[in-house]
Amino acid sequence: MTLKQKTISGVLWTGVAKLVLQCYLVVVMVILARLLAVKDFGIIGMAPLLTVAISIVNDRGLGSAIVQKKNLDQNHLSSVFWGGIIFSTVLFALSLMLAAPLARFLHEPQLESVISVLAVGFIIGSFAIVQRGLLTREMDFKKLAIIEVFSVSVSGTAAVVMALMGFGVWSLVSNILLKYILDVICFWKFSKWRPLLHFRYREFKEYFTYSGSVMATDSVVYLNNVADISIIEKMLGSELFGFYSMAMNFVKIPITRLSAIVAKVVFPAFSQVQNDMLKFKNGYLKATGLISVITFPVLAGMALLAREFIIVFFTEKWLPMATPLILLTPMAILKSVGTIRGPVFKACGRPDILFKWNVAYFILLVAAVYWGTRYGLTGVAACYTGLYVITFPIIQKITNRQVNVKDREYYRVISTSFVASALMLGVGLVTKVILKHFFKSHVMVVLFSCFIVCILVYIGLVFLLDRNIVNEFIEIMIQRKYKKNQQGKSDAL
Repeated sequence: MTLKQKTISGVLWTGVAKLVLQCYLVVVMVILARLLAVKDFGIIGMAPLLTVAISIVNDRGLGSAIVQKKNLDQNHLSSVFWGGIIFSTVLFALSLMLAAPLARFLHEPQLESVISVLAVGFIIGSFAIVQRGLLTREMDFKKLAIIEVFSVSVSGTAAVVMALMGFGVWSLVSNILLKYILDVICFWKFSKWRPLLHFRYREFKEYFTYSGSVMATDSVVYLNNVADISIIEKMLGSELFGFYSMAMNFVKIPITRLSAIVAKVVFPAFSQVQNDMLKFKNGYLKATGLISVITFPVLAGMALLAREFIIVFFTEKWLPMATPLILLTPMAILKSVGTIRGPVFKACGRPDILFKWNVAYFILLVAAVYWGTRYGLTGVAACYTGLYVITFPIIQKITNRQVNVKDREYYRVISTSFVASALMLGVGLVTKVILKHFFKSHVMVVLFSCFIVCILVYIGLVFLLDRNIVNEFIEIMIQRKYKKNQQGKSDAL
């Protein structure tokens, strides 16, 4: 299979998996929001202080070195496996030491036990670092998709059952930990690689040197992602943070569950064409355009129908999260196309640039969020988004230079999605006003009517503004169908 076919197949398999998972996770989130207290979500909303760190080590750290490395050796991989377990065990011990001081600092006693339990994820996840890296390197996204669908659906179901049984915040903790366990079991099931009883520090260091720079960059990104968490909880309390956490989770859905589809696939693809700048450039622009077509309308529609969605599915007790959610969507729109930034710098061997940028951005973010807390959740969301919108053109220009892309080329590929989404938003807003104020329609009628109108308007506008985008999607589906037919013929032989 060619690199293009692997990339297309990866986008489709990962895309289907993410779509199925997202629909399921929204259902799970709605059920849990109805069963649990807002404060429970405030406590678990601080879980990214640890879970993102676990992901950096067990997924994007040593695993990215395996993907990027041109030649692999069995002894080296075994050293990475055992070294990863040792490194993760040290981080587990460090987390236990920091759990109590962090809980005291945030004035949330229950956080100590939550962090202590979640920290086990460092050790659990380390047992699948190599297997995950090898499957990603081989671009075997079918297996990766199956693993994710299985682990997320089972752990989500378990969380709902525990919530019904009255376990409160621990139902949310079990959701996270059970996923780690199921991931490891599945990776060992699907990967044929097994470690040798072999470890050499020199061999481990060879991989850690590259992954160390990646983890350093990801760690600063991690600090940027959790800076608002600790400040808001400290300044505004667990309950208000629960509203903010839920709002941020929703606007990040298209980023983590949709645009990450492309970002996850293009890193190994970019790594394989890192010496062919023309292919790299074209792949970068196409991936950016594909992300914008998917995420821009989803986020615009989310802002338009935020209040109606919350009332229908979450009940009115969650309405305080509506305004922060609306204010955070412009940030999320830009961040969705920014997800491809990391794979570009990593594939170019320049994660140091992203590291320096995120160090500077972290300082600005802390100041912005802290100042925003003076005006409650609305102030925090406005400052968070304002900072991102102002700084986006700067880091994007730096990214474009890495692949010889001119700024006008970059903004041209996302212009169709932006214009179509803006016009869709206008039509949707008019429809909403007419239904609410002239026909006095029920909130559920407003929600679903506007939803259908927005979908039809957006598809029509994209088709009118840039038919090439539609043709690209058709081409992807035709190639996918052709590949299935060829596979069927080979199986018959």
